[in-house]
Amino acid sequence: MRRSAVAVLVLVPLLVAAARDPRGDVTSCDVGAAVADPSADLVSVDAFADELGTAAVWRLHFAEPVPVPDRAGAPLRIDVLIRDPRLPAMSVGDEHGMNRIVRWDDTASDRPLEVVWLDHAAHVSFNPPVIEGRTIELRVPGRILLGEAENGTESVRRARWSVVVRDGAACDRLGDRPMLRLRELPSSTPTGPSSPASIHTVYGGLGPFALGAIAAAAALVVALAIAAVWRRRTT
Repeated sequence: MRRSAVAVLVLVPLLVAAARDPRGDVTSCDVGAAVADPSADLVSVDAFADELGTAAVWRLHFAEPVPVPDRAGAPLRIDVLIRDPRLPAMSVGDEHGMNRIVRWDDTASDRPLEVVWLDHAAHVSFNPPVIEGRTIELRVPGRILLGEAENGTESVRRARWSVVVRDGAACDRLGDRPMLRLRELPSSTPTGPSSPASIHTVYGGLGPFALGAIAAAAALVVALAIAAVWRRRTT
C-alpha cells in the first residue's frame, strides 16, 4: 500500500509539469474574441529557480518561430507578471495582482529586459533574452527582480508569476493572475536553452487534463489510506 501511495505522489508533479497553454487561443486584448494572429500564440512556459534559487528563468515556447525584430505593426511584447507576497498587489490596466513586471519588446535581439517595480514607479534594465527559433528565454537575478537582501542576493523562490503576450491587438495569457510557482532544479542539471533536461521543467497553467489527473491521484491516495486502515482493523 505504501509503495502505491508513494508512486502516485511522485507522478502527480510530473502530470502538473506536462500542462501547456492551448494552441490557437490568441484573443483580442480588448473584448476577448478569437483573433486569427498566430504570432502571439504562446504554447508553454518552462519556469524555474536557477543558480541556487538566486535567479528566475522563464523559457517561453511559441507555436511558430518568433521574428526578431517584429516589424509588422506594434512589436510583440512579453510581460511576465510577478507577485512578491511580501508587498501589496497592484493593478495595471486589465492585469491585476502583481507588483513587478519582467518586460521585453521585440524591437531587436539585443534589446535588454526591463524589470518594472510598480510599488516604486521605477524600472531597471538587464541582459537581453536568449532567442532560439520558437523559444525565448528570460533570466533575471533575484536582486533585480525582488531587491537585494543583506548578503547582496535574493531568493526568487517566493515569487509568483503569470505571463501575457501582446502583439498589437492580439493577446495570449498563461494564468489570469500571478499564482504559479517557479520550479526547483537540481544543482547538477544543465540549464542551457537547448538542454534536454528542460523538458521536465515545463510549468504552465493547470489545464483540464492536469486538474483531472491531480483529482484522480488524490482520490486514489485517499482510497489506499482507507483500505490500509480497514485491513488493520479486520486482521
